[in-house]
Amino acid sequence: MQYNLAHPFYESSLAHPGGLALSVGDAQFTYSALREQVQPIARWLLHHSASSAPRVGILASRTPETYLGILGTCWAGGTYIPLSPKYPEERLLQHFERIALDALIVDSNGMALLTDRVLSRGPRNILTPGSPASSERQLEDGTKAVLSGRDALPAFDSSDNPVEVSPDHTAYIIFTSGTTGIPKGVMIPASAVNHFVEAMQSQYSIQPTDRMAGLTEITFDISVFDLFVTWKYGAALLVVPATQMMAPSSFIQRYRPSIVFTVPSIAAAMQRMKLLAPNSMTSLRYSFFAGEPLPVASASMWKAAAPNSIVDNLFGPTEATVVCIGQRFYGPENATPTRGVVPIGTPFPGMEAAIVDGSREFVADNQNGELLLSGPQLSSGYFGDAELSSKCFPTLAGRRWYRTGDLAYRDTSGIFHHLGRIDNQVKVLGLRVELEEIEAHLREIYETDSVAAIAWPVEHGSASGIVAFVCGRTGADDPALKTLIKKRLPSYMVPSTVHHLESIPLNANGKVNRKELAELLSLGKL
Repeated sequence: MQYNLAHPFYESSLAHPGGLALSVGDAQFTYSALREQVQPIARWLLHHSASSAPRVGILASRTPETYLGILGTCWAGGTYIPLSPKYPEERLLQHFERIALDALIVDSNGMALLTDRVLSRGPRNILTPGSPASSERQLEDGTKAVLSGRDALPAFDSSDNPVEVSPDHTAYIIFTSGTTGIPKGVMIPASAVNHFVEAMQSQYSIQPTDRMAGLTEITFDISVFDLFVTWKYGAALLVVPATQMMAPSSFIQRYRPSIVFTVPSIAAAMQRMKLLAPNSMTSLRYSFFAGEPLPVASASMWKAAAPNSIVDNLFGPTEATVVCIGQRFYGPENATPTRGVVPIGTPFPGMEAAIVDGSREFVADNQNGELLLSGPQLSSGYFGDAELSSKCFPTLAGRRWYRTGDLAYRDTSGIFHHLGRIDNQVKVLGLRVELEEIEAHLREIYETDSVAAIAWPVEHGSASGIVAFVCGRTGADDPALKTLIKKRLPSYMVPSTVHHLESIPLNANGKVNRKELAELLSLGKL
């Protein structure tokens, strides 16, 4: 069996050479045309890397180079690491320090981040496939950086096919927020992606006639569905422009995709903007939601706007390869009691879910506890952190599990219901955020240990922003200090407001009382 993620794409390019594989911006690629651009990139990577499995950073977003880079890396038997062009410089350098990259593939969006500091501390091999010619940069330290353009690529070799990889080969590493202030690199093996792709196909039967609306960034693992499910089954990926991400209704009406996979915040935003008119998205046959709780009200409005679509609420942490549990939405009658949200449902074939108490003992149905996941979609662990991997992936009852940190229960019919977080991890617009990571930076910038961050405002368990609190010094909202925060954190993690308090409220255990802080905000006392 072939585990290389590019191999199904290669087979689709032989079976459907004239079929549309990718539409992004003004560019459209048939399967054969995309293959002709991907294969030379793979050869370039192998030629310029000392490793037979190169680690390649993809510093790009929603351009042809983004997808060429990912497919080229996979074709070469490498590991791709998605990096956002919106990252502040410090975060990008942090990633470079954690993972020694063999190469970096950059588009026009990522070029702005290639400062002298980044170029001097990043990989030597940099490919800019969107540039026709290579160029050189003289750095402040006296060294030169070569940016290889299309002229550096070898000619297309039609006889070449993707490198064979083992089932445990790390296909990609995605960084998620970490409690220490250092992002965690989640390693996903090729076999886990293969299981996820086949599990989705067994339930949804993707066809070459399908058209996927690509809404998510490559740093969000829903994109793994957009890319590898689409290309395995000969379908077309239609990349939604960044300007329409939060309200893709006009894109859906114009380009008529048949499948969309996004976060519930998008549905809620479209609802607020009155963009979910009944029968306005008739082309959709599947609508998948994941990343945060799906309110029944949003699901109902979406279903009315897309009457031909099945609406499924899917669940899964990055550590379990995109999603591994799902629940079909039928109406308000199948909501989680008293919560107003759609349950997360039942595990995919081959996956298992369980609930444990604080002693890691399995509990009976209808008892709340921590949700654990087991099966072939689990991550192989966190890059360079064996201790954390061991803690988060324990062996219980002879099986390896992932501790999600989510509070949940299973009802007597076998359906799992999500009740929120046990720890202080939150979702902001569908993106995972560790509040402790934000607090770690607040302590350094404000030079005080008395800090706190909470998700605010929160609706149906999903937040649209972060609010921070500091004490011990005045000038909490000092623009210079807020600028320092922006230099360290992605925009969705930057607090919208920093409040100064005389003291941070604590609970009986001596921990920050986030509930009390939220109450102060809701009562308008700050």
